[in-house]
Amino acid sequence: MNDSTTALQGSTGEPERQSSVGNATQGFEFTGSGSEYFRIWIVNVLLTILTIGIYSAWAKVRRLRYFYNNTRFAGSSFDFHGSPIAILKGRVIAVALIALIKVPYVGLAMLLIYFCALPWLLYRSMRFHLANTSYRNVRFAFVGDAGGAYKAFLLPLGVVLAAGAVSGVIAVLVSRELGLVLGGITLLAFYGIGPYLQYRMRRYVTDGARAGTSAFGLHIGAGQYYAVYAVALGFIIALSVVGGLLFALTVGTSIATIAMGGAKLGTGMMILLAVLVPIFYLAMLAIGPLIVAMLQNTVWSGTSLADQRFHSALAVPNYMLVWVGVTLLTVITLGLYRPFAVVKLAKLRIEAMSWTGSADDMIAVLREGNQRAMGSEVADLMDVDISL
Repeated sequence: MNDSTTALQGSTGEPERQSSVGNATQGFEFTGSGSEYFRIWIVNVLLTILTIGIYSAWAKVRRLRYFYNNTRFAGSSFDFHGSPIAILKGRVIAVALIALIKVPYVGLAMLLIYFCALPWLLYRSMRFHLANTSYRNVRFAFVGDAGGAYKAFLLPLGVVLAAGAVSGVIAVLVSRELGLVLGGITLLAFYGIGPYLQYRMRRYVTDGARAGTSAFGLHIGAGQYYAVYAVALGFIIALSVVGGLLFALTVGTSIATIAMGGAKLGTGMMILLAVLVPIFYLAMLAIGPLIVAMLQNTVWSGTSLADQRFHSALAVPNYMLVWVGVTLLTVITLGLYRPFAVVKLAKLRIEAMSWTGSADDMIAVLREGNQRAMGSEVADLMDVDISL
């Protein structure tokens, strides 16, 4: 629910009634523009610098409201009501923790405390954001508890860390070689458990999210997460093979000649090298957008609300190419193209989303039990937001 595609909250006024026909799919749309967001972005940057970072909390609220207000479903927009003071409190806590982590002798203890507090921070962050998100003046909620966050995050990770501790004890007391082997296996397990942890956290967030009294549902397993990362790994391997062959057949032969006492690398080859290296680097960086796009399609197409499914049809190759293009433009313009890039990518992701229900269906879901939910959720809300 923390994705940009879930920007939730809306315009004022009574909705115009419309009926849904069967399972007709209603798409999301994004109406923002790069030039419009640029004005908000540049003011946010300047005021954040002038206030030594204090204004960043207000900047975040302005940014969220802009993207939420420009995300529309069935003709109405979403909205965000979070308090900048709550975000500022969270950032002060984060800065204090980072500062203490760098203090000698205290840093290790603070790092452990921070690590143990991460599930609780996720729990509070979800409560803050969903309780302050609405559509047509009707708010969402998060009913998950801190215990669920710890089970989702620390339980599987704790098993791996415990295995690492055991391998360390074996290395000291039994056999150094056996301990190193077990330690290597533990290290691989630590990285291998990443997609599973991501899946468990997503299930925790989805299971705790509510629209009125209607629950969201997640209908995928951990295997789909591993499938996404398997594709990403295959992309890395294929790219490495192609890049290696291309380098060997072009620049590599000239370098081999130079190593054997031949002529210097020609101007043409130097230009080719200067072109190939950045292209390969950008292609490697595009693995991030590949994972983002595939996960959006996988997760949201496997998510439901009130027994009606969401769907995401984000074109993965196109998203990767657009990401590479806007990244290049951002670098060339020394960062000034960034707001245009953010809007362009957000538009692609949001407009790839749809829900098999109408505005009437959404309003019916949200209004059901909303007053009861608001009375308990907002009263219990801790007025602190910590971005993860």
